[in-house]
Amino acid sequence: MFGESKQKIVLFLKNVKSLLLKVPIKFWAISFVLILIIIYVVCFIVPKNIDFTYAESRYCISKLTLLPDLYKQSGETKFKLQPEGLTKTGSFNLFSNKICFKPVVPPAGENIKISYSLFGGPVFRSNYIIDTGSRPKASAKFNKPIALAKPVQFNLDQPDKVFIYKIKIDDKTGQCKNESGTITCDIKSLSLKQGQKYTYKLARTFGSTEDPSNAAEGSISLLSPTSVIKTSVADGETIYSKPKSFTIETDKKLISANVTLNKIENGKPVKIDATTKITGSTIELSFASDLDRESKYVLTLNSAEGEDGSLLEAPNVMNIQTSGGPVVAGVNVGTSGVDANAKVVVTFDQTLSQTQDISNLVSFSGGNATISRTGNQIIYQLQGLPRCGLFSLTINKGLLSQYGFVSKTAWAYTSRINCRATSTIGYSVNGRPIVAYYYGSGPTTILFSGGIHGNEPSGKYIMQDWVNYLDSNAYKIPAGRQVVIVPAVNPDGLAKNSRYNAHNVNIDRNFASANWKADIDTSSGIVAGGGGSTPMSEPETKALASITTNTQPRLEVSFHSSGRLVGANEFGDSVAIGNLYAASVGYTSMIGHAEETMGYSITGEYEQWAGEQYGTPAILIELPTSTGYYFNAHLNMLWKMVNI
Repeated sequence: MFGESKQKIVLFLKNVKSLLLKVPIKFWAISFVLILIIIYVVCFIVPKNIDFTYAESRYCISKLTLLPDLYKQSGETKFKLQPEGLTKTGSFNLFSNKICFKPVVPPAGENIKISYSLFGGPVFRSNYIIDTGSRPKASAKFNKPIALAKPVQFNLDQPDKVFIYKIKIDDKTGQCKNESGTITCDIKSLSLKQGQKYTYKLARTFGSTEDPSNAAEGSISLLSPTSVIKTSVADGETIYSKPKSFTIETDKKLISANVTLNKIENGKPVKIDATTKITGSTIELSFASDLDRESKYVLTLNSAEGEDGSLLEAPNVMNIQTSGGPVVAGVNVGTSGVDANAKVVVTFDQTLSQTQDISNLVSFSGGNATISRTGNQIIYQLQGLPRCGLFSLTINKGLLSQYGFVSKTAWAYTSRINCRATSTIGYSVNGRPIVAYYYGSGPTTILFSGGIHGNEPSGKYIMQDWVNYLDSNAYKIPAGRQVVIVPAVNPDGLAKNSRYNAHNVNIDRNFASANWKADIDTSSGIVAGGGGSTPMSEPETKALASITTNTQPRLEVSFHSSGRLVGANEFGDSVAIGNLYAASVGYTSMIGHAEETMGYSITGEYEQWAGEQYGTPAILIELPTSTGYYFNAHLNMLWKMVNI
């Protein structure tokens, strides 16, 4: 069976051979040439289409090339052809089995024609048409705020190893990574403000050339930052306790935080060993050793990241310091004017030990007082100290705080009981009180007054300043003297800037002197009823007359304006006193010729009445203006009047 088949095959081959031998050689030659032409056309004339893919940085095809070093590229130069898979002998390349196409400029979705031939000539030229296709496009959905701490991602519609991607926001550029068709861009380094909205561009770069068309563009909103809302210590705070930890609370739950505590030594920070614990939105920094006393520390939340990826906007820095022992922070009284039965409270910067015996540390002099302690205060309860009496508070060092810290410095304070007594000596027509101020307790009184004419407030000003001054300096009054001051004799006139009172009476023309008149002479003529219906008819007149009667002053000094003048009632030694006052302050004396100086007759005057009634020496000072303040210029003479 097998032998039969073999014979048939041999017979068939003999028949084919016989048939081929009958074909003319010319036919075979022509056929061979045609085949070569077809092969040449297919290999070197018909261009080959190359579908370039962005998935690789270059595109390679299999192609056997003899002596590849002799081949050159021609045509467009947007791609570079490179032989690969080289077989060498020594340093000479015999042939390559692969040719690769690598873009030289950014591919732009076009057909690129390139030829490859021996020496770049027309013979054995391979032609290629490279279709670069559409550039990759990126997409992303930012339909809610994103976290600054986390990179933003874009998805490409095709893999891309040709372009490098960068994200641009405002004038800042961030680097991106391209992995498996996903572009991941870091924005943390761009110094963006959390909680803000920005416009972005995803730019493509080919080598050093930036593609004018962006892979994607749009807007993004950043999450609001993680913020500190509460701390166990505040910036600038002094710590009086013995803390073992500090806490910082944020507005968001945290996944990480970096907190440091540094002690400042010689101007430089020294880190304190501490452990950090995060519980929800609370950070606790704990340390084993007590903080050194009277030292400066800096507690810093350097960074924090919320569960949502938001970050701390900036480090939160708290400069703190630890206290020493108790230090007096203040006392509730001034250096004068204290009530005789006042509760004097000395407040410390921290709570005091409530068990320490302080009887040998706290003392009082200048009268009787009980001493007690509560919280951060030591209380002195004064018990009827004498008027204008001096008293002293003393607290020695060694006082303990509630944590056992010891004060290292003593404290002492001196003050004075109120030197002033006041009384309402009468009321104006409109019911305003007329107040007298009393200083000193001697039997001899010096009486001062001002504001008898309401359009001369400078007289009130100098007397009120005299009151304020004596509140702190009345202890200088000699033991045998008393100073009485009535700053505003005519409060209704002062209220409406009128020379007269509310009855249209000139108070200084209403006194029951021998020359009193109802109709008075003034610089503008006769004023009917200006002296009152009767002598002493006005309540203001009666008030001043009453205090004059009650005190029987050694000297009365009244202040008017204006003119830089000094007058006297010529009773007792008033002339000598008036001339002394005028010379001392540089004013002109009008003693003995006041009416000539003023230009009108003067009747029912207070100073004249006081002299006639009690023989009281009285002087009158006309200040330079009706509204000025002249206390400092007259202070020395006021004291001379007290001591006259």
